[in-house]
Amino acid sequence: MLTRAGRAARKQPAHNHQAGLELQEATISLISRCFAAATSPCSRLHLGSTGALSNFVQYRLWLHFPTMEFKFSIRAIAFYVSPVPSSSLSFGTVPSDVVVDYSAALLNASVVSVKLEETTNRMTNQYFSTYVQDLEQEPFDAIDFVERLAWRLTGGSDNIDVLDLKTKFEEEIGNLQMLSDQFQSKIGSLEQQCNSDKRDYLDTLHRLHDQNADALDKLKQLDSTMQSVSTKVVHLGDQLESVHVPRARANEALQLIKHFDEFLADQPLSSEIFTDPDRLLESAAMIQKLSSISQELSKEKYSTVQIRIAHKYDEIERLMIEEFGYSQCLDAFVEHMQINAFRGADVFDDMLTLCQKTQPMLNEIFPNPQQVMSKLVLNFFHGKLQETLSTKLSDTENDLDSYLINLYDLYSRTQKLVNSLSSFKVAGSDVHFLPALVHSVFARYLESYPKYEQQFLCEQCKGVLNRFYESKGHHKKQITSGGLQDLKRDIQARLLNVDTYGGETFLSEELAINILQETKNAFQRCHLLCEKDDASKMSETIFDILIRYLYTEHVDYAIDLSLAGISLAEPKSEPPNYFFSVVQQAGAITHLFAKQYEDSIYPLIKDTQVEVSCTKKRDDCLHSVEGRLNLGLERQLNALIGYVRFLLSSEQKKSDFRPDDENQQVTVMSNACSLVVKYITAEATVIAESVDGGNLRAIMGELGERFYRAVLAHIYQFSYNSQGAMLLLCDINEYRKCAMNWKVAEVSKKFESLHALANLLVVVPENLNEACSSQLLADIDRSMVNNFIQLRVDYRSARLHLNVI
Repeated sequence: MLTRAGRAARKQPAHNHQAGLELQEATISLISRCFAAATSPCSRLHLGSTGALSNFVQYRLWLHFPTMEFKFSIRAIAFYVSPVPSSSLSFGTVPSDVVVDYSAALLNASVVSVKLEETTNRMTNQYFSTYVQDLEQEPFDAIDFVERLAWRLTGGSDNIDVLDLKTKFEEEIGNLQMLSDQFQSKIGSLEQQCNSDKRDYLDTLHRLHDQNADALDKLKQLDSTMQSVSTKVVHLGDQLESVHVPRARANEALQLIKHFDEFLADQPLSSEIFTDPDRLLESAAMIQKLSSISQELSKEKYSTVQIRIAHKYDEIERLMIEEFGYSQCLDAFVEHMQINAFRGADVFDDMLTLCQKTQPMLNEIFPNPQQVMSKLVLNFFHGKLQETLSTKLSDTENDLDSYLINLYDLYSRTQKLVNSLSSFKVAGSDVHFLPALVHSVFARYLESYPKYEQQFLCEQCKGVLNRFYESKGHHKKQITSGGLQDLKRDIQARLLNVDTYGGETFLSEELAINILQETKNAFQRCHLLCEKDDASKMSETIFDILIRYLYTEHVDYAIDLSLAGISLAEPKSEPPNYFFSVVQQAGAITHLFAKQYEDSIYPLIKDTQVEVSCTKKRDDCLHSVEGRLNLGLERQLNALIGYVRFLLSSEQKKSDFRPDDENQQVTVMSNACSLVVKYITAEATVIAESVDGGNLRAIMGELGERFYRAVLAHIYQFSYNSQGAMLLLCDINEYRKCAMNWKVAEVSKKFESLHALANLLVVVPENLNEACSSQLLADIDRSMVNNFIQLRVDYRSARLHLNVI
């Protein structure tokens, strides 16, 4: 079955029987010509199958009737192939009739079905769709197309009949030619239809363009007409106004003259405008004009009229005020101005903006704008501000921190708002109006402020201290002071083992900063929220709390623990030296305290009645800390020198300075000296890291003096031969190097003199007089020189060489 569609035919039903007959004759004639063409010896088309013939007949019909749909059912065509050369094929006679069967229903549907009865062999039909699919491939490859066509024609068989293949190829070439002609015909038809549509579209477009041009011309004419009419209307209005204005002015002047005559007649007023209460506004406008006119007249001639008009003016003004309710009107105006005025997060900025926006309006509307502004401000303080305070300061007991912060913030911003409102001249010349308003709103909060401030500050300081000691795992002890208690602690420190807490100082600069910051905030709040007289007393109270928790509860407590941790007994092991860290941290805390006192506290109490008492409390506190630190340093240096004495006494032997072999070469220091120098150098490093400046020089000077006395006392305990004296010189030289690193001139000088004294033990007896006359010994007491000479083993023989003992 092979089908060709002509869709345009469906839109043109064939109801005419004559058209059917013509189609019948054309079909029979066309098929006859197809056979004749196919069997002609000169024909270029050689058909070898029913499929080829079917395709050819369908193609020729379609060329003549492209808009109709044909259905061919070619059953069979009997033909005979005569032996002809392989280059061509021809048909014999057709023994069967060609029967064309028309159906009435098919004629009405414009469909012709041609049936040819089959009498011989059936052969396979080929479809145009195969060519379309192959030809529409992208990209098209001619070689690939021929390969696929050959494969289809041979059925994929390896045995190929060349003549048969040639015949089939010729059939396919004919089919392709018919397909090409078919598409060319369709293209031509479509091009004609496209050109027709294009012409129709262009004609429509030109017609619409002309219509649009006509519409624009009419619109311009209409606009011109409207302008002409409006010009005439405006001109007519101007003429009417020029006529009406003089007439209205003349009528107004006439009315003024009539009413002025009433006042001039010295009779009661009889006009309805002045006697009818419902025409109060008209009478007010009239009396205002009459008052203005009367002011321009001569007072000598029209004084009576002027007085009557003035009285009537005051009367009408009073009636208007009563009619409109001035106070109620003022209240309503104030309330109306505050509607939607406080939409922002900051009511203070909203209030200032409202006043700035309202002031020009008040100056234009009200005769006394300051009074209205005062009313507006009063309403704000007793309304919105009071509501804000109640909201933010409601939870007092549960959150004192937020309460005090909010109170300080609200009060400071209120004062800033008051300063800004002063430029609006609120309440005129009454300078106490705004301060009184502030006091009325904040009074109950300011009265309770001192109590809450003290409570909050004490709780904060206690909390900071407790958290600090809990972090150290320390339970705070009660340390009492006094003569008996101090004596008891001294005896325990001398006889019992002391607790050093692992070297913990129990001092914290961070804790001190927190307490100082809390008190600083409290001083700022006190300065703002308290009256001047009360501020000084409150400042003293806050200062007492600062001294109590920073020094009494923290610094003094830590120093007392450190003092208790320093043993007063002669140490047999290296004593702890963490008291120097206590000195360093206490000094840092005191520096922070002194800075805050100068920057924040003293400016608040300067030239007040509490200045002297606060200064005295500060000095007493610092003197107390200084005394405790000095006591601790005294004990620490005693323990340090005590351990030096222990090292010297336990490690130094008499044989060190009186060896049996006097010819032994001495080049190094003794073991005792080595241990002492190592220990004393380490301690000096710790001291230098803990203190600086004058304090460092004072401590190192005291340490050097005690170290010198300890070494000197140790030297007096031995006698020395020449080899022992050389070892002593080596030891003293190491002590001197150690002391010179401290850069204390007095200590360095003492060890230089000690080295010169030790040299007396080395020189031969004959040179003793010369050695004693050395410049290094010029400042040394002669008795001390004599004592050193007596330490020589050969003292009895050596003194014979001395001129003066």
